[in-house]
Amino acid sequence: MQHISRFEKSDDCSFLSVLPTDTLRDTLEKFRVNRAMRLLAVVDDTGIPVGVIREIDIRDLLFNPFGHALMSNPGFGSDITGLIRDCAVAEYGQDSAALMGAFSRYSDSPGLVLVTQGQFRETLSGDRLLELLAQGRIKRAEKIAKYGQDFTQHILALSGQISETANQVNSLSESLGNQAREMTNAAQDVASGAAQSSMGLQDVNERGHKLAYALEQLAVAASEAKMVRTRTKSVIDSADPQMKALADGGVEIGGIIDVIHKVGKQTNFLALNAQIEAVRQDADNHGFVAVASEIKQLANQTKVSAEEVSKKVGKIGRTVDDVLVGHREIVDAMEQISTISEQIETAVDEQSATSLVIAGFVEQAADATSEISARAKDIGARASQVNSSAGELARVSAMLLVSAKGISEQSRTFVQSIEYA
Repeated sequence: MQHISRFEKSDDCSFLSVLPTDTLRDTLEKFRVNRAMRLLAVVDDTGIPVGVIREIDIRDLLFNPFGHALMSNPGFGSDITGLIRDCAVAEYGQDSAALMGAFSRYSDSPGLVLVTQGQFRETLSGDRLLELLAQGRIKRAEKIAKYGQDFTQHILALSGQISETANQVNSLSESLGNQAREMTNAAQDVASGAAQSSMGLQDVNERGHKLAYALEQLAVAASEAKMVRTRTKSVIDSADPQMKALADGGVEIGGIIDVIHKVGKQTNFLALNAQIEAVRQDADNHGFVAVASEIKQLANQTKVSAEEVSKKVGKIGRTVDDVLVGHREIVDAMEQISTISEQIETAVDEQSATSLVIAGFVEQAADATSEISARAKDIGARASQVNSSAGELARVSAMLLVSAKGISEQSRTFVQSIEYA
């Protein structure tokens, strides 16, 4: 805003003042000497303004037909209180807006009296105030025009920088967009490979459970087979004494058969003798009787041997029955072992198939892991590029921010310059 100071005046008459006790002649003399003066301040002994005397009132007095007579009157000529008028007062050094505000608060004020801490400084007539304000506005308009030209030049330069920076930002944004799309595609490939690996591992997990169950069944079957083998061995071990007893019985039967054979031979021999004796027709038949007696004894021995043979045969039969039962148990145990062996073979076959499938999935998982690793490295490289581009974008954005701050600073400076112009 325009500030009013004495250095903007073309004369020094505005600093003149009179006391209320000064004569009219002294007052007229000041106006006569300073023809450009329109207001004359009236101050008390302490320098505080009490009002002003207008040049127009002095002129009216001079052109009044009775003016000279009044001035010749000693009583009137020494008194200027009748010419003193109230006037707006403002602090010296205020801007034009404050001065105009103080001036406009007095509708009939002839001008302004400027003071410094209440002490008179100078006077400004209404015309002079308007003239100074007009000059200030012209100077302000010139300053504003100059500031506008400077601001326009700075804005044009900053606009060029911003345009160039915006092009760089656009280029980097396109590059980041392409890299982001490539990273998205790579991430989708990685996700697909991970999903495939997950499915394979899930299948491996299921087959692993099946394998664990098959192995558990195999362990159970092996335990049962061990129990059957133990039981079979026990049966076989228990059959050994029976077989030995059967063999001993056979030996005994062989001995008895020998006895019977000998008895048979002896009986035949005795029968032959009996025939011979019968032929001789022994008168008293003593020989025949003796032969008959021996035959009887042999018959008794044969009976006893037959009974013993019968007992031995019964014993052998019972032993054979026990052996048959034992062998039947052995056969059943062997059948169980065969069944368990078939179960073990089936479990082993399933384990082999599952192992092949697991190996295949592990190979696929390894391939997928290698692919994921390669993709991850590619994503890492692209992420590094994106990071580099982001850093460049940040640098360019910082330049853009500096340019924007420059525009803001230029705008603020321009506005402040206009405010203080």
